[in-house]
Parts: sequence; structure tokens; C-alpha cells
Amino acid sequence: MRRTALFIILLLVGAVIASGCIGSKTTRSSTPVASPETPSSVEPSTTPETSMSKYPITITDFANRTVTIEKEPKKVVTLAPSITEDLYYLGLFNRVVGVTDYDDFPPEVRNITRVGGYGKYANLEIIASLQPDLILADGYSMPILSELEKIAPVVIVDPHGIDDIPGALELLGKIFHAEENAKRVISEFNSSIEEISSAVKDYPKPGVFYIVWNDPLMTAGGDTFISDVIELAGGRNIFNDTTGWPAVSPEQVIERNPDVIILTPHCGMTVQDVYNGPLATTKAAREGKVYVIENENDLIHPSPRVVKGLETVARLLHPEAFRVSYPLTVTDFAGRKVTIEREPQRIVSLAPSITETLFYIGAGDKVVGVTDYDDFPPAVKNITRVGGYGKYANLEIIASLNPDLIVADDFSMSILDSLEKIAPVIIVSPKSIDDIYRKIELLGKVTNREEGAREVIAEMKARVNYVRSMVEGKPKVRTFFILSYYNGYWTAGNGTFINDLINLAGGENVFADFTGWGVASEEQIVARNPEVIIISPNSGIKPEDLCSGPLSSVDAVKSGRVYVLSDEDLVVRPGPRIVYGLEEIAEYLHPEAFNYQPQPLVCNATSSASG
Repeated sequence: MRRTALFIILLLVGAVIASGCIGSKTTRSSTPVASPETPSSVEPSTTPETSMSKYPITITDFANRTVTIEKEPKKVVTLAPSITEDLYYLGLFNRVVGVTDYDDFPPEVRNITRVGGYGKYANLEIIASLQPDLILADGYSMPILSELEKIAPVVIVDPHGIDDIPGALELLGKIFHAEENAKRVISEFNSSIEEISSAVKDYPKPGVFYIVWNDPLMTAGGDTFISDVIELAGGRNIFNDTTGWPAVSPEQVIERNPDVIILTPHCGMTVQDVYNGPLATTKAAREGKVYVIENENDLIHPSPRVVKGLETVARLLHPEAFRVSYPLTVTDFAGRKVTIEREPQRIVSLAPSITETLFYIGAGDKVVGVTDYDDFPPAVKNITRVGGYGKYANLEIIASLNPDLIVADDFSMSILDSLEKIAPVIIVSPKSIDDIYRKIELLGKVTNREEGAREVIAEMKARVNYVRSMVEGKPKVRTFFILSYYNGYWTAGNGTFINDLINLAGGENVFADFTGWGVASEEQIVARNPEVIIISPNSGIKPEDLCSGPLSSVDAVKSGRVYVLSDEDLVVRPGPRIVYGLEEIAEYLHPEAFNYQPQPLVCNATSSASG
């Protein structure tokens, strides 16, 4: 999928690399790590007791600098998001008057003045205008330290590993005379870490490959904050023998064969890219253990917030340690109540979209049977085929696989009674994007892959919101979709996913008055005069075929705006990949919004004249 904001992404990667998440571990820790209630459960306390008699105080910061603070800090500028978060957990957020452009937590931070980039990229004039009486920064601000000191006292708070977080909290507690608050937060933090690490300590440690960036392929070395999180979450960083932020080759990754691959929203790679690229041969891709973390800041900001990220990773690596309670009774899309006696281990899928969803949520290793039409991810080629889609499946083959769960859509309803004699059956039949989210959530619950499902839904919603934001306020583009050319132009009407995608992408389906799939005549198409025509690659018709005949007169053909989708399955299969189809359609309809330059259709004079 094309990337439209590479410059922004590179800036984000730069900020990540500069942050504590990839720095070398330090030995500054006055409190051992234990573990958790999630940091999000820690509410800010009331303002701690202060007294003028307690100042001035002199402290030693993380840079081993001796700093004297003459008076109680009431106006504080923070130059690292993790420090802002520390102050929030300590109940000191009301002191913060300036933060970086990268601060995103707590939500109230959106109301705080932005002082520019992270660390050394901060704007000194804005900082000075806020008249702070204290500036808190990490090591990334050292190049501008002397300039900052001209504005206010500066304290360096620079944790590089989980073990350093209690020390940072303790230091801040001392500065603000909030020692009791600091002790409480440290205790809760340590308890949370201990709780999570204890939950997974007796399970085998899966090998984890964490992708920081795709080109070059970059990961986290063994001396990084990310590696700490992976180890505490019950995993093993497959590149823990490296340091810093190394570039690695696909061949090295394949050789180390990770059990799990973790991506972030800004790493430049998607789950689909992993399945379609060289890493598709890894065990992680073959078994559907490729995940996108909803918010990498939960992992890379060295503050109590990291507990949230740690729990997310632990639940992805070891769902069995956080399993749902069985027997489990759910209501499926057909309104049927279905009881699952135990966690399913052998699943037959009777629709390609269901198979894709199971792989995306981390349950791909449970799939033992698929239809003849399943082709994604590539690992499905090694799974037993059970015949045609839905009602055309072979019941004997299904029974021979001894499944403990069958997942089907409403195209299997006519054989439901026969399927139920083999195993419990769940029907999932989404009719909208929101229904797809519900389907993913249901399958996550049934298969004990709730965390994987949550992350998939979050990633999908982020992409949908991104597209919406890019096309908001733009004129609706009249759009005609050609699914197939067979005795007429088969197109999508109301009640289809393609109609929904066109609307979300900033278009207007010219056949929205159709219901479901229907045949449009040339006369109807010409009368509705689409501005863009999108053709399925399996339609049996090519863009240049429209250069002659009646359709050569419509605006889409005359302006060359006739495009072929890269993959029909991205728009007709109701699964996680449908958001990639949405992005592609949006780029065709509003290329200027995405800085996309599609190849226009060019009709030569002969073919046009013949029409």
C-alpha cells in the first residue's frame, strides 16, 4: 500500500529513536522492578503539601548534575512526553504549562501550550514566553542545555530502562516534595509489573521480532527499552544479541524464525506486507502471529504508562495466561446462542474472509480446514481444503478433520443442521464496517484472542479515520464500480461493502439506488456520467476497452480517470484487509489529498473516434 506521509513518519521514527526506548540501559535505579495494576488506573492525587521552608533544595539529576531549585516549581515545561506522564501519575499535571508536539497523554495534554519538537528541537522563544520556574528534560535536550538554563533551572530526567522508571519518579517526588505520592506510584507500578510478569513466567518464551522501520528493516537490540518489555511480557527478543537500533536483513529474520512479529502504526509496514513479503515464510506469518500495536507510545515512553503496553504485549504473546472463562456462551450474527465448552484448537472456516480474520487476530494456527477459494495469507495453501464456499463445502472432509468449532457466514445456513452434527457453529455475516468490527470482536472472544482482536480493530479504525480526515469537506466524486462484465456491467449498489467504501472514500456511488449487485446498461451509465470508474481486476474488461463505444463519452473516460483495483478481495471480503481497499479507492477519488499520481487512461484518437 502506498505511503502518503513519509516525511511525517520519518520524523516520528526520529523521535522514537531519540527517546529512552532505544537508549542503552543504565544502572540508575533505587527501587527494584515489580508489577501491576495498569497505569491507566492510577488517578492523579491532590496537590502535595508544600512549604516555602522546604526550598531551596539541591538534587542530583540523571546527568549527574547538581541542581539547586530555589522555590517551589509551579510553572513547569517538560521536553519529553514520558516526563509529562510521570507528573500526571504523581498528581502534578496542574503544574505543566508547556509540552512537546509529541505529547499525547493524558488526554488533557491537548490543552497545554506546545513548545515545538522533542528535546533539542524545542522552541526556546516559546519556552521563555511561558516564564517557567523549572524545565524538565531528558538526555535529548543536552545540546541546548546552556540555552535552557538561561530561562529556568533544568533537571535531566532520563530513564533508559524499566528499572529506571522508579528512580525518575523518586527524583520528581523529591523536587516537588511529593515523596509520599512517589512512593505510592512506585509501589503500584512495581506491583503491576510483577503481576504481569508472574502471569507469564511459567510459559515458554516465544521468539519476538519487533519492527521499528521497514526500509531499512530496523529492530530493537538487547539493550533497549523495547527489549525489556518483550522479556517481561514472557517473550524473547530474537535480536537480543545486538545493541541499539540495528538494521537487519529479511534473511537474518528468517534464519532466526520468530514466533511472533510486532509492528507499530508508524513503522512503514502493514500486516499484509508481512504476509505478502519475504517474511511470509517465518513461523509468525505461517501461524498468524503478526500484530500491530495500537499505540507504540505505550511501549516506548519510560513512564508508568508502560504497564499498559507491557500488558498488551503479554496478552498477545500468552493469551493462554489471560484466557477467557469456558464454557462460553455467545450470540452470533444469526441471533443464535452458541456454547463453546473449551478453547477451540481445531477450527474449520467456510469463508475466506473468516480465515483472514482468524489469522489477523492470532488464531491462524488453530485453522485446520478452509474453502477452495482461500488464498490469503499465503500460509493457507498448506491447510486442508474442505470444498466450495459455504453451502458447497464437503461435509465428509469437515467431519474427518475433527473440528471443535466451525465458523461460517450466512451462505452456509442451508447446511447449518448438518454442520452442527459435527461441531459447534458460529455464524458471522457482517453487512457494514461496524459489523466487521463486531465480527472480529466475537471471533477474538470465542478463540481466546481478545487482545489480538482489539489491536486489529484499533488499527482498522485508525485507517478509516485517516481516510475520513483526508477527504473531509471535499466534493463527492461520482463513481462507478465494475465488478464484472458479463451480459452487462455488474456493479455494486446499496447494501454492499463497495458502496460503503465509496462513501467513506469521499465518493458518490452513481448506482446507490440499486440494492445489492445488479446489471447496469450502457445507457444508464452514460446518463449518470461517472467522474471515476473503478474496475475489478477479475472483471473481464480493461480500461482501454471503454475508449470505444458509448462509455467513451462519460467524464471518467474522457479525463482518463479509469482505474483497476490492485486486488478485488480488498473490497469484497468483509475482513481486516477491507481498510486497504478503502485507502486505494480514496486515492483514486481524491489523489491530490494523498499526494498520489495514478496512471491515467489514454485513449488514442482511432479508438475514441470509433465510438
